[in-house]
Formats: sequence, C-alpha cells, structure tokens
Amino acid sequence: MKWIIGLRNVKTGIAIFICLIVSTLLHLEYPFYAAIATIISMENSVTNSFKAGKHRTMGTFIGAIVGASFAFLEPRNAFYCAIGVMVVIYICNLLKWNKSVSIACIVFLAIMLNLKPGENPLSYGFHRITDTLIGIAVAVIVNYVVFPPRHEVSLHKARKALAKRMAEMFEQMAEQGEEPDLKGLRSQLSSLENYYQLCKYEFHLKKDLGGTMDQIGEEIESYRHIYEHFIILRRLIDEHRLKLSEADGGDESEAVGRTRTGQADTGMEAEAAPAIVYDYHVKWIYDEMQKLGLPVPLKERIRWAGGLAKVENGARLS
Repeated sequence: MKWIIGLRNVKTGIAIFICLIVSTLLHLEYPFYAAIATIISMENSVTNSFKAGKHRTMGTFIGAIVGASFAFLEPRNAFYCAIGVMVVIYICNLLKWNKSVSIACIVFLAIMLNLKPGENPLSYGFHRITDTLIGIAVAVIVNYVVFPPRHEVSLHKARKALAKRMAEMFEQMAEQGEEPDLKGLRSQLSSLENYYQLCKYEFHLKKDLGGTMDQIGEEIESYRHIYEHFIILRRLIDEHRLKLSEADGGDESEAVGRTRTGQADTGMEAEAAPAIVYDYHVKWIYDEMQKLGLPVPLKERIRWAGGLAKVENGARLS
C-alpha cells in the first residue's frame, strides 16, 4: 500500500478550500456546484484541467438553457425530465460535444428537480453557470500555481529508463539467448508515450521543450519499432524453435535453423527461412540502437540463427 499523499490530492484539497472561501465572499447560494466543478477540473496537467473545464462549461450551458426552458413548463415533472434529458443528449451529440453529455444532463436535472417554488428558472440557470466558471477557474489556477506538474522531468526519466532497458534486453537476448520481457518493456514504452503526450500539449511547457519535442517524438517512434522487432524475434523462437549459435569473429556460417516439430523438411531454403528472418531483425535492432546512441554488444558475441549463411552454403554445394 502507498501511504504517500500525491500532489494532485493535495492540490484538490487546496482548490476546494479556496473555492469555498470564494463562494462565501461572493455569497453564492449553492457553493456545492462550484466545488463539484473544481473537483472535476483538477486533472494531471494544466492543459487537461482546462479541457475538462471547457467540457463542463459547454455542458453547463446546454443543461442550463434546456433546463430553464422545461422548468418554465413544469419543474419536477417526470415526463418533462425524461424528454428534456433526451433533448440535452441530442443537442450535445449534434454539436459533437460528447464529453459534455453527462454534466449537461446533471445540470438539466439540477434545475428541474431543485428549483424552488416561485424561483425564476433563468436566474437559477445563470447562477449554475456562474458557479461552474468559478470552480473551473480555481482548479486551473491552483493546478498552474501550486506544485505545477513537472512532466518534462518525468519524461526525461522515462526516456533514460527505457533506453537502459532496451540496451539490457538486447544484450540478454543477443549474447545469452534469453527471451525478452515484452510485457515489462511495453509498460515502460506506454509510460514514456504518456509523458510525451502530456508534455507536448501542456501549454506552459512549450517554450521550454518546443525545440526538442520533435526529436523526442522520433526517438519514441524508433523505440516502438524496436519493440515490434522484439515481438517478431520472440515469435520466431517460439513458433519455429530456432536454436541460436555462438558467433565466432562474426562468422555466421553455422546454420541451425529448425522447423516446428512434426513438419517435413522442404529443402535447405525452406528450412533456413525463419533463421534468415531472425538474423535480419537482430541486425536491424543492432543498427537502430547504434543510431540512437545506445550501447550494443560486440557483433562477435551476438548469437545468430545462421539461416542466411545456410542458404548460401547450400547453393554453393549444389
């Protein structure tokens, strides 16, 4: 169990405190709605907080307008509530505001069910919009000012960790013939991609990282390709039961490519085909990691399947 309180948790508490203080100073009748907007808008980045707030604002406008319109007919009417929710969903879908549907329906029902006798629906709807805007503003400001997310630091740490893991995995596979831990590698790659997306769209970081984001994006793309080649190598070993030979001074002449147990040999070329593919992908990973500046094992120590050499030797013998 993790007993450490996260910064986002702390910031949410601070934002709620500020929101309720502001609500008191402005004499808001329903600070609950402002507090809800603050909680929903507190995201893992300033940009995401702004986006969440934007979706909530758009939904609040739709819900308030439709809710006020139906409340003029008859508030708390079950039939009108059902029809009104359908109208709200239809309008949001029509405007392609899919992420605003839920909050729009909530605001609509809040007006229809919480409206006091004799209270003006338009005034009630206006106050719900005001409450929402206050809550969103507090969340975005707190997220930006108080312990602002340092995703660029996490991004660089994730890059170093993945590069180290890639190098270790290739060394284990190429020198020792071990099967790569693709699940762990995929997890690290996903983490890196997530931090990259957060940094790329975090507006207050663009001045700091804008010049290097394209380069980092290309680097991540290379990592994706390496991961895909690892998958192919794993499948070749599992499905064709390839045996890897110890290379000697870069000599790949010993061929030990095998087909699956029970499959008939169809000639030297057919038998060596999986080994040819294996050697190709090993060489591709080797070259790509060199381009990225990652440490790679000596070619003399790489274990090859030897399929290409086997075909060439068979051709000379014939």
